[in-house]
Amino acid sequence: MAADEGWEELRAAGFLHAARDAHRNATLAVFGALSRDDGFTDRSFGFASFDVLASQLDRVLRRGLAGPVTRDDLNGSPGWRYGRFRVLLKRHEFGGVRGVRWDRDSPTKQAVARQTYRADPQLALDIGLPDEPDTPGVVTLVLAHSASPEPLELELFLGLPRLNADGGPAWHWLRRLDDEALGADPRRKLVESTLPLWTDGDGEADVPLRLRRPRARNGGPTSETA
Repeated sequence: MAADEGWEELRAAGFLHAARDAHRNATLAVFGALSRDDGFTDRSFGFASFDVLASQLDRVLRRGLAGPVTRDDLNGSPGWRYGRFRVLLKRHEFGGVRGVRWDRDSPTKQAVARQTYRADPQLALDIGLPDEPDTPGVVTLVLAHSASPEPLELELFLGLPRLNADGGPAWHWLRRLDDEALGADPRRKLVESTLPLWTDGDGEADVPLRLRRPRARNGGPTSETA
């Protein structure tokens, strides 16, 4: 596959805009519920952020995109599929996304990091299960997320991980989900295309609606303007 090809397809579908919304909502929910004064640690925030983000993604990816998104976990790791792209989650230390050590991560994430581009014949992931390869032709990307509470700052990236036991870079490609990179939200165009043909406030007077009342005993029907 071409460099960051998955980025453009997911961006155009509205997947990445929805993911950014989910990350913001999850971060605000976690920071609003947990306090270090109450004894919560970085580990507490990490687990909560991961779980709440997964729940938020389930919610926002159900609607408004150019195509269907299905839940597609990999060996127990939460994942979402759009077309031929699966997206998994990875929480990183704030400011350290390029320093992720995949060779020290879970077996599943190590397997994902062993992926190569389509030109390479290795299209199956060895996830440590005998005779059970991953779905051929599916490219697994990683949504890397982190946040800092004071001041509130969010980091959200999409990339194709690279197994870096050799000390090399952690990503084949990596892009941040910010306003400049994402551009206009394509989900708004999808909503606008389904709006009714009539609109309010276009300068034309409303047509009065007349409600029919039951026939009066002493004569014809009566009506009123709503």
